[in-house]
Amino acid sequence: MEEQTRSAATQLAFPSPPAFFRLYREDADGAAQRPLPPDPPEPIQGEYEMFGELHTTAGGMPPLEVAPLYEFRPDGTIDFREQLRLLNKELLFNFLRLLDYLVDQPSQYARQVEQIGQILRNMRHLLNLLRVQQAHATLHETLAVEMTDRQQALSDLRQQSKEAEELMQQVHDTLQQHLKASAAASHPP
Repeated sequence: MEEQTRSAATQLAFPSPPAFFRLYREDADGAAQRPLPPDPPEPIQGEYEMFGELHTTAGGMPPLEVAPLYEFRPDGTIDFREQLRLLNKELLFNFLRLLDYLVDQPSQYARQVEQIGQILRNMRHLLNLLRVQQAHATLHETLAVEMTDRQQALSDLRQQSKEAEELMQQVHDTLQQHLKASAAASHPP
């Protein structure tokens, strides 16, 4: 039963190739008459469109495409918590204004929807900027936990080693006493 479960788990982890793969040769030397499987497509370089949005393969932060609604500190850094809190308040205020426009002046809602979109883009941009700091903090915490675990394991190993040495010393002493007693018994005076 356990063997069947293990076999099923292995099959799930490493499924067989798709059925169409039988169309291609199976031998390594290339002697078969069937062709080789096609090469994978080349990786996309540059810009591409996905789900109606233009993306790029270039690394780094995408630029903010609307006017920034957040402020920098005098030293050039951003207080993410404060700026996101302010943008969230602004978002709620604009959402309430949108509801007012939809009730009182339905034809005037487009400007308010655009303003809400601008606030959301700014919030997303700030959160993306924050991801670098989040990754550093996560890595720092992970390494600190790992270091603490290793120090604890080393401390446990040292303690067990000390106990083993004490036990070995006791065994040695007991063995020495038995040898002396045995030697004394075999050589009477």
